[in-house]
Amino acid sequence: MKILFTNPTPMIKYGMQKGFEKNGWDTARIEVPEQTVGGLSAKIEAFRPDYLFTEGGVETKRFIYPVLEKYQIPHIYWAVEDPIGNSGLAMEWAKRSVLSLTPDLEMLPNYRKSGFHAICTPFAMDPDYYYCYPPDPHFASLDAIHIGNNYDVFPERRQAYKYIIQPFIDLGKSLEVYGFDWENPTHRFNTPHEYDKGYLPHEKSVIAYSSARIVLGVHSITNSRTMQSMRTFEILGCRGFFLTQRTRAIETMFENHRHLVWSSSYAETVDLMKYYLSHESERKKIAEAGQQFVYENHTYEKRAREIISAL
Repeated sequence: MKILFTNPTPMIKYGMQKGFEKNGWDTARIEVPEQTVGGLSAKIEAFRPDYLFTEGGVETKRFIYPVLEKYQIPHIYWAVEDPIGNSGLAMEWAKRSVLSLTPDLEMLPNYRKSGFHAICTPFAMDPDYYYCYPPDPHFASLDAIHIGNNYDVFPERRQAYKYIIQPFIDLGKSLEVYGFDWENPTHRFNTPHEYDKGYLPHEKSVIAYSSARIVLGVHSITNSRTMQSMRTFEILGCRGFFLTQRTRAIETMFENHRHLVWSSSYAETVDLMKYYLSHESERKKIAEAGQQFVYENHTYEKRAREIISAL
């Protein structure tokens, strides 16, 4: 079987596409310059896919919808905007898809109530890309690193900045924060200039995860049993020691102080920071267990196999 991916994001390029290939499928993807009606049509004519696969649908509607109407190729939609976009965007795509995938288990009844075929497909990682890279001297010198944009619209995420990131600043730890808007004056949380390191290419993030003593994580959605930041799986795959915001998904899918560590308060983060920065062997033991756990349970090969079964 052949599947064509219409959005070349890292979770496709380094993830889901590899998962389908490991299940024996022929795959192809279009790149950003090809994301036009003409570009997608030419790729379809050349590759002749049995399925199209789209991850995220805000910007891709403009060139995919017309092509779907023209070619009538079965379409799979991964609603990575769920739960925020579930009632509108996801249902719009579901009408045009033979299968919808949601990373948020709680959204499945909404699809089924509307008569759409859907399964829960959480984020994951591919071990051939997310593994422990040789340590980079700079990142290895850091007490902690955080990679992600400063989103101001999610209240729980904003609160997590204050008790996951801020303690490392207040206690003068060697911390670097990567992403956009960390000094945006209109946002309710900001980092001092010396901690804001700007954009970090995805290809360098795996090196940072593999090297820093602690990798910090926050999440926009906190009440789902499955929906969480994709970085959870990527960090663990790189054998990073992950100190993250406590959420329902983190509690449901992982074990505290075994696969990672979680915090729900400023004081708890301070305690975790002090303890694990001075106990390297325990950090490494947890990081190794976390990597082994995602390698066994949360690979894109497994996710793709579940999708193929649903098809």
